[in-house]
Amino acid sequence: MFTEAQVLMLGGRPAEGVALQQEARGMMDVLIERDPADRAAREMLGNLLYGLGSTLTSAGEPGRAVDALTECAAVYQELAGPGGEAASAMVPLLADVHARKAQALSALGHGVSALVESDEAVIGHLELDAGDAASPYLLDFARVLSMNAGVLYDYGDRDLAVCSADWAVRYYLSKGEEINSGPLAVSVMHGRYLRQAAGIAARVHTEQGRSEIALAAGGTELHTARVMARSDSPGDLADLVSTLTRHGLNLRVAGRTTEGNDLVREARGIDPAAEADATREWQSLTGRGPQGGGGRPVVSYSAAITAATRALGDDKVPSVLRDLVFDPSDGATAVTPSLRCEPETAPALATLLAEVAVGLLRHPGPDHLTAAGVLGIQAHCLFASASRAQVTAMRFRFHEFGGTWARLLLALIAASGSGPADGAIGEDLTGRLSDVATRLQPFSTLDGATRHLVEECEAVIARRHP
Repeated sequence: MFTEAQVLMLGGRPAEGVALQQEARGMMDVLIERDPADRAAREMLGNLLYGLGSTLTSAGEPGRAVDALTECAAVYQELAGPGGEAASAMVPLLADVHARKAQALSALGHGVSALVESDEAVIGHLELDAGDAASPYLLDFARVLSMNAGVLYDYGDRDLAVCSADWAVRYYLSKGEEINSGPLAVSVMHGRYLRQAAGIAARVHTEQGRSEIALAAGGTELHTARVMARSDSPGDLADLVSTLTRHGLNLRVAGRTTEGNDLVREARGIDPAAEADATREWQSLTGRGPQGGGGRPVVSYSAAITAATRALGDDKVPSVLRDLVFDPSDGATAVTPSLRCEPETAPALATLLAEVAVGLLRHPGPDHLTAAGVLGIQAHCLFASASRAQVTAMRFRFHEFGGTWARLLLALIAASGSGPADGAIGEDLTGRLSDVATRLQPFSTLDGATRHLVEECEAVIARRHP
């Protein structure tokens, strides 16, 4: 049944795959009920839940996918036990669950939580030395980096997104022969993740003005998109049209007009409406639309910290935050928010970022809301990673750092808009606020300020989740 479900997924029929996996899951529940000590059965249940979570996301049911993957993680953690060989065997599986859960949360619109889950997936693979050329996990790591790049592109920092995408492309190209000679289903899966990573790299390098790198990434994306489009599936054809259009327009700008025109013409011949959409996307990335330059939102840490410095002044934006800016094309290895700094310094940096983000929200101006969002979400991710790592400051000074974290989330919730996407982000932020407020609750008996802060958090949570 599991194999049949995978075939249905690859054939673009995930809803049918869900039914098969649910049936298989029911059979596993019966087996485990008969023998709760059957480790093999429980591991198979975890694998089924992992597959079910992925299929549900593809079938447009991300909420149910999150539930399945949360249950999957609990099964794997139980199998891991307190440590030893069993725990080591579960590390790559748990890291993969975090990556899949990030995809489901992203599809649900809960981008803040998706970033934290994706960060944890990457860190889990780094702890396995998955980036080493001889690592058996290298292709898994490339896939996770591609997924991570997608989450960062949509909700986080595009400086980090393009680094993650670039590394995914490097790793995939280094394993090209192995991928091409492997089972068809596995080759197709990795091909799609390579196409995604190359596409994100091409977009961000285009957006940030690195035209030569954008053309190289676009060439990889186009080659992979052509191979994937042999399936004739609507999704793969739509990706091909988008790639042909954006790469063709980049070639035009680079002076290779004939090549560029040929690609755009080919895209228009496949789907004129999709070609027009891709053209508008490219215009948004480059600022070359009908309205001329400007108007592009702040979507990277480097742009956000520049906007904050311009609005608030050098004295309000500590130099240590400006020093975190890096050139993504210069061999950078930071691919998640938590890799910007050492774990022990994360709470202090998060506090500084939170103060700048909140200050920017109080300072009306063009791009200030989006810049504050980028910086605030980076601060949240640093607080979350430090908490996950149980660094000393978060264990013994949570009264201080947790208070700053809660005030940041309150400010971001208050600034969130009223559209459907904003509603999902607001719901996500409110859930995270609830987690932080719960941890602050024991400190509310110690001083009035914390008590008032917790009460404010509870009031906001009650209004948004009556």
